[in-house]
Amino acid sequence: MRGHIICIMMIALVSLNSLGQRTSYYSCEQGISLSHNNYYHLAFQGRKGIDKSGLNGYAKNQELSKNQVWLFFDPPSSGLILLNTKHEGISFTTYILAENSEGICRDFDNGRAKLLFNESNNTKLSEQNVFVEGGMRYAIVLAGKEKITDSLELEINFSPQDAQGNEIIDSLLFDLTGHSRDKKFSLCIRNAQNKKPVKGKISFNGSNEIDGAYVASDLIMNLKRSVKKCELKIDAEGFLSFDKEDYKIILGENGFQDTIYLKPLIRGTVAKIDEIYFAAGMAIILEESAPKLNRLRDFLLVNPTVNIEIQGHVNGDGKQSMKSKRLSKKRAKSVLTYLFQAGIAKERLSAKGFGFTRPVYAKPKNEMEKEANRRVEILIK
Repeated sequence: MRGHIICIMMIALVSLNSLGQRTSYYSCEQGISLSHNNYYHLAFQGRKGIDKSGLNGYAKNQELSKNQVWLFFDPPSSGLILLNTKHEGISFTTYILAENSEGICRDFDNGRAKLLFNESNNTKLSEQNVFVEGGMRYAIVLAGKEKITDSLELEINFSPQDAQGNEIIDSLLFDLTGHSRDKKFSLCIRNAQNKKPVKGKISFNGSNEIDGAYVASDLIMNLKRSVKKCELKIDAEGFLSFDKEDYKIILGENGFQDTIYLKPLIRGTVAKIDEIYFAAGMAIILEESAPKLNRLRDFLLVNPTVNIEIQGHVNGDGKQSMKSKRLSKKRAKSVLTYLFQAGIAKERLSAKGFGFTRPVYAKPKNEMEKEANRRVEILIK
């Protein structure tokens, strides 16, 4: 088995919007996975007692408390991870270790995990890059004192690099052009923040000229004629999905070139899911909602470390606030059930109803504005 790296944190992970809700991740068996380039709100759980587990072997004769949380990181490629923390004078030690041969938790228990990093100075922590390899597991441990319940923020940054320090660009050119006089169509996928190439799954549907699925950051092909209308879908890990039902390819003298910018996933982001329909006054999902719900399922499958809160909203006049909240929550739960039955783990999903408390239009004047108030959104957690 290939080696893995472990990072342990003696803290309890709390979602961005619910810092007061403590969740137990104080042992290896209960550890959770993190996604890179994201912020996490954490809090020490106040656990008591001395930890006599395998982690003690890496503590350099220091006693460790049981006040821990385990977090794991699976890099998409080799590269450098850099940790930044924000807190008010909390004293803790950070450990980064690597699995050796028998699995992340068993190696800890047997003292066979490889220590990569051990630092109690939080200023030095933010200056220390740690090299990690793709296809391996990593974890981070912040070890605090007994009984403390202080909060902090953790940011885990990842920059793809090879062992020689050369930047790795996640690009893939898929060139389908041949010896043809047909005009060229070129589609580029880029990160909306840094404009770098992004490799993803590109799907076209609705036109015999271009129907198909491709994996690329840059797609080039010959087309005999323009495409007046087709459906374009793009999925890439770490990014919000892109959908356009009326995508057009109008070939000019030099063909047609387009660039799609994908928005990186940021925890705390709220995204609207269009075209989710329910029976009037009920929580029954209508059949025409299936395509968009299946796209949401695909998004979650492509991003296995992402959890979401499904948020239901209804239109109303505010006079039946409790009734509207109940209906909106039932609708959110219906979406949750659909995703669960489609293969998404239930622990990755939660549902909340807001009724008419967060309308797009507080005083809707027409049916279009009322329809905008009736919506389903997802919160990236």
